[in-house]
Amino acid sequence: MGACSNLSPIEKFLAIIATGVSALQDRNFTSADGAFRLALAFAKASPPEQGRDLIPLALLNISRLRQKQGQEDEARQLREQATSQMEQNAPSLGSAFFNLLMAAVLMDLSEYRRAIPFWEQAIQLDDSKDPIDMAYKLSRVGECYSRTGLKDHAVIPLRAAAKTFRKHPEDPRLPAVLITLGNALRKSSPAEAESCYREAADWHVAKGQLLSATPAWGNIGILCSEQGRYAESLEFFDKVLRIREQLPGVPTRAIASALNNVANCYRRMEKFSEAFTAVSRAIDLMQDQGGAELAHAYGTRGLIFLDQGQDSEGVEWLKKAYEHHQMLPSPRMDSIAEDLEREIAALKRLGRADELKDAEGRLASIQTAMKSVPETGRDLGPLDGPIQCAVFVELNVGIRKRDLDGKRGDVQLGRQLTEILEANNVGCLAARAAIPESTTLIFYGPDAEALFQAIEPTLRSEPICAGARITIRQRDGQREVILPSRLI
Repeated sequence: MGACSNLSPIEKFLAIIATGVSALQDRNFTSADGAFRLALAFAKASPPEQGRDLIPLALLNISRLRQKQGQEDEARQLREQATSQMEQNAPSLGSAFFNLLMAAVLMDLSEYRRAIPFWEQAIQLDDSKDPIDMAYKLSRVGECYSRTGLKDHAVIPLRAAAKTFRKHPEDPRLPAVLITLGNALRKSSPAEAESCYREAADWHVAKGQLLSATPAWGNIGILCSEQGRYAESLEFFDKVLRIREQLPGVPTRAIASALNNVANCYRRMEKFSEAFTAVSRAIDLMQDQGGAELAHAYGTRGLIFLDQGQDSEGVEWLKKAYEHHQMLPSPRMDSIAEDLEREIAALKRLGRADELKDAEGRLASIQTAMKSVPETGRDLGPLDGPIQCAVFVELNVGIRKRDLDGKRGDVQLGRQLTEILEANNVGCLAARAAIPESTTLIFYGPDAEALFQAIEPTLRSEPICAGARITIRQRDGQREVILPSRLI
């Protein structure tokens, strides 16, 4: 922390938080805990007008740490304490880095709706106006809107981000932006959505990243199901399940989500026995974990009952789905509204007036909340400016292998390369894009060739870099280097 001596008090606080975030990424919980506790003490000792901004950021990061440690109750209490303070005094610190850190930790905690204004403010305060950096932030704003269920709000920033990333398809963040854009467009423009999904899937398939292609294939399956293209839908779902179930380390929620999609397809086909089998498997997988996947599966079970004319049972499961959605930090408001509309129709058929009034009140509340969220008002002009020089280091170590062996060599390498770049004053580590099969470290600098020359000796000597694919993007073109699969 010696480098903090020339920083302002707020900059010191943010540097401490960033140190803790880096340690948390490396699963060094002891170091992360020390940094976040120090940051919290620092924030509490700050003048009140600063402390009301800084304390919630420290609490949220401690909450994220406790979540990683499996201490869910304490994590929830800390998150609620932080959000309560934010509701009483909305943070207004005019620092781009503060807003970035706040937006990032809120998204990590699935507080997507709360993260939106911080992404907006981070964009507003960003002096660089680099198109790729701007596109990334816009994609995150769009993701927050989409995950909150505000699809129309999400389309504008996501379209702008995708347009920029498409100009630079070497950037590993492109497929995720395309999938999120497809999700935002699936109801309003299904043909464009399908094109986005297929483009994202093809990007991964070209690299042999089949597990990473499954979200795009799964979404094509959903779209086909909604359009009555059932054979195609089941073919995509079968491919997704086959890949996810055969590979170790795939999260249970990913399998449960695919099974829920299968159940909905069979429901639309009126093959109710098959639909019940699939959704029951999804519920069994998520019963002890909870989360959005369980809430969606409860809702699907309710819809299966309704489609069979069993309104009473359907209402029971839709109410259960609503209760579980409400437990989530940022429930999908569009999904809740659709379920409530179906529940209200069933209650009318059943003549259950008191319950009908309650359901209509809940729907009105959700609709009011959806209308209260403003759309992004960003000037997208900077997206047409010059692109920064960059070096992409794609390592053959992704989320799945990292989760299986518990190692975070990519974080350690990033830290090592950052020190080299700072010593030579030729660039910085700008982002880390991780998928199941690989992790890409993204470096920015005024001269990509000079940046690469500074880090090349380390890349060629570190075992984790064996077989790495390196893209060096200058403003006038780019070249690619593939390291040997065995480094000496």
